[in-house]
Amino acid sequence: MLESLYIKNFVLIDQLELDFHQQMSVFTGETGAGKSILLGALSLSLGSRGDAQVVGPFAGDCEIIATFNTSNNQAAQNWLNQNDWHNEDNELILRRQINGQGRSKLWINGRPTPASQVRELGQTLVQIHGQHDQIKLLNSNNQKRIVDIHGQHNALLSATATVANEVKSIEQQRKELVAAGSMSQEQLQLIQYQFDELEQLALNQGEYESLHQQLSVATHAQDLIGTTEQALLDLQDGEHNAQQLLSHTQLQLNQAQGMDFKDIEQMLEEAAINITEAYNELKVRQESIENDPEQLNQIESRLDAIAQVSRKQKIMPELLFDHHQQLKETLERHAHLSENQVKLDQAFEKALANYRSQAKKLSQARQKTAQVLAKQISQVIQDLGLPDAQLRIDIEHDIDKLPQKDGNDQVTFMIATNKGQSYQPLNKTASGGELSRISLAIEVCSQKKDNAQSFVFDEVDTGIGGATAEKVGAIMQQLSQNNQVFAVTHLAQVAGHAHDHLLISKSSKGEHTTSKVEHLNQQQRIEELARMSGGETITETTLAQAREFLKV
Repeated sequence: MLESLYIKNFVLIDQLELDFHQQMSVFTGETGAGKSILLGALSLSLGSRGDAQVVGPFAGDCEIIATFNTSNNQAAQNWLNQNDWHNEDNELILRRQINGQGRSKLWINGRPTPASQVRELGQTLVQIHGQHDQIKLLNSNNQKRIVDIHGQHNALLSATATVANEVKSIEQQRKELVAAGSMSQEQLQLIQYQFDELEQLALNQGEYESLHQQLSVATHAQDLIGTTEQALLDLQDGEHNAQQLLSHTQLQLNQAQGMDFKDIEQMLEEAAINITEAYNELKVRQESIENDPEQLNQIESRLDAIAQVSRKQKIMPELLFDHHQQLKETLERHAHLSENQVKLDQAFEKALANYRSQAKKLSQARQKTAQVLAKQISQVIQDLGLPDAQLRIDIEHDIDKLPQKDGNDQVTFMIATNKGQSYQPLNKTASGGELSRISLAIEVCSQKKDNAQSFVFDEVDTGIGGATAEKVGAIMQQLSQNNQVFAVTHLAQVAGHAHDHLLISKSSKGEHTTSKVEHLNQQQRIEELARMSGGETITETTLAQAREFLKV
């Protein structure tokens, strides 16, 4: 529900802030007063295109802020949750700024947001219907959506989407399998040759790095043996070794008189322990050193074999093991290609059959819903001044069509506006005024209590009057029982059904012309309804008639 609208420096509006009734509101005023300006401002806040021409002369930038309450709008809440907008208090603020160069910025609850996202959210908040704004109604996918909303096909749509995704997933696997097996015979022979060569090399994981380490030890074996031998002598085995010197020093300090050296003795004790541990570790490593020329030859020969294969296959030596495993997997996958192809083909046919069955159930449900909905809409259209009009909803099911998440149905709203006239698609026969009234009929017949929206009807009553206008007003009022309705109208019969009446007028302000909007009280409403029905001269007769028009 639209709670308020703030407008600054927009076309003829200097600055304006309006609070709105939660049910039905009407905008009236003289021709040219700027009734459509408010709708234009609201459209901009919902992400519609805007340029520098909408910026007024009163300030540098144009700014529009629309505040909504989404507590009863499940569609808007779902969109916000799916797009990570936390909206715990159900207050939603859309803000739009346009500067003098036409550059635009948009925000949702203070967060900068692309216009495309604002438009997506806007579609869940407000539905605007006017004589030149019926593109959605003429779109087959939107006609399908109307049928699904009315028939509450959510469970069927979800099940259909699930099996459609399954078919798509299996089809993708089939394509990948074909791509994996699309090697030429020459490519397959090369892979097999490289694999056989690596099989013969029999390289173990980490072997190349280990051989390099062994080579370093074997190359310097003689020097390492001499170095470790001398180190062992210096530590413990020699005549004047470190261990003996430490023991002698400890003894001297222990026997010294006149000063306490216990802390130093403790440090020397730890040093002695470290020397013993170092000696033992060094002994182990010395014993592992082999001064064997034959072993050195074996290591170098093995590294040469690895290097030779590395050069031939143009793979770094340290990557040969992983490359070997990859070739093995490729050959195994190719070996099982035919078997897997058969399994996937069978799975695809099964999934496709499941999809067709589910899509048929959805189509049958749509057929039943379409019959009921068409009758209801036809009845309302007839009450809205098209007494001979009949609406028909055609559901064409294409079993051979590629699986779609929303089924394989083509939905077309067909209309015959006069007796004896053949049914034609809406976009070929219905005029702008007729489409507006059909839109109103559809909204009334399709409303849902858990998805309350704001509906805007911009002069949808053009070309009608009398009892038909009275009925249009009554139906708008009926729609406002569970939704918020705004109507721009020239007809007193329509305006009289509103819960709130806003008058739009123009006045001069210095060098500029401005539009202003004011909420009317009961007496002002009667006077405005009298003006709408009786012209400039207001008489007691027109006032009495205006009181009869006033239904709220």
